[in-house]
Amino acid sequence: METAKNTDGLLQQIEELKNQLFEANTIISAIKEGAIDALVLNKGGKPKIYSLESADYTYRILIEKFGEGALSISEEGLILYCNEYFAKLIDLPANKIIGTYFNSYVDSVGQFQQLKADLIHGPSKGEIVLNVNGKKLPIYLSLTSLQPMVSGIGIVVTDLREKRKQEEALVSYQQKLEMKVNELNQTNINLEQFIHVISHDIKEPLRKIVAYSSQLGAIKTASVEDNKLSNLGVIRNSALRLNSLVDDLVKYASSTSRIESEEVNLNAVLKEVTEDLELLIRENSATVTVHQLPVIKAACVQMRQLFANLIANAIKYRKKDVAPELIITSEITDCVDVHVPNKKFFRISVQDNGIGIDESYTTKIFTIFARLHMPDEYSGNGIGLAICKKIMENHSGKITVESSEHGSVFHLFFPCYNK
Repeated sequence: METAKNTDGLLQQIEELKNQLFEANTIISAIKEGAIDALVLNKGGKPKIYSLESADYTYRILIEKFGEGALSISEEGLILYCNEYFAKLIDLPANKIIGTYFNSYVDSVGQFQQLKADLIHGPSKGEIVLNVNGKKLPIYLSLTSLQPMVSGIGIVVTDLREKRKQEEALVSYQQKLEMKVNELNQTNINLEQFIHVISHDIKEPLRKIVAYSSQLGAIKTASVEDNKLSNLGVIRNSALRLNSLVDDLVKYASSTSRIESEEVNLNAVLKEVTEDLELLIRENSATVTVHQLPVIKAACVQMRQLFANLIANAIKYRKKDVAPELIITSEITDCVDVHVPNKKFFRISVQDNGIGIDESYTTKIFTIFARLHMPDEYSGNGIGLAICKKIMENHSGKITVESSEHGSVFHLFFPCYNK
């Protein structure tokens, strides 16, 4: 009886071994046929099979063609799989990488260990540096735990070398740009100082010319002929005109520089400007109607200069026998800057009933020294509107004009920083 039992036990064990052998042969055949993608590793003297069933083979092909590095590692950091992209990235054959430890390629091991530790909270991401044969590679890692399906970690590797080059190029460009801006600022400062010095040196002899020609013009004796008195008048008028031109050039130079901005109430500015121009307004029977205007970020001095130029300009270019009328209004608008169409702007409109501007000249009038009339028709040096344009540019805004036989409307666009 005892012998029979032993024989039955042995036969049962033989049958189990046959079944195991059959399963093993089946797996080997499947691997050979490509139905199963598998990796066999020896760990602690024992063979361990990691396999990917044929149902997931498509995903394996996708990862191989992926434009990023892809790896799977065990919990201990053993590389179980890497795609061709990662192999090319560190310049080693894939079969030399598989079975090694990922840490052996990492320069910043502490950072990588922290990313692994962060997996308890979910997928983790961060930058580390690889070190392969002394060559350091900045990379970005995305780690995902493959638990509970597989005891391992999936890693996606992004090469940051090109990004670093672009960042370095951008930093270099910014540094060069800052140098150019500093040089430009210094040039502007030098130019302003030069203009002020020149204006002083020119105005001093001009004052003498005006003074002495006026004294000579007042002498009415037989020794001074009428044509000579007339010549003195020409000299005096030319000197006065040159003196006015120097003053305007200094104003234009000062308008090109940015002044620190503050909150400016344009209602208060217009009140001051109309008070300053009270005599000009009264002599020409002009009326200036100012509707409610906003508070903007601006340089107060340049705002006074801006509106004084526009009001004086409107009164100067009045129609004959028609009292000048100015209406100043405000509204909020957008679609001013094509690059930022939704950005809001204050549009300040200065409307007059003057002689108007021919449509072909509406852009030219903002050019320095641009004149549409002969000097004997209207006085001035053609600098006033150029100054207005510079002031608007200083405030990241712009100025435009619409005109007809009924008059002109100058539109000033100031950014709404709080809109």
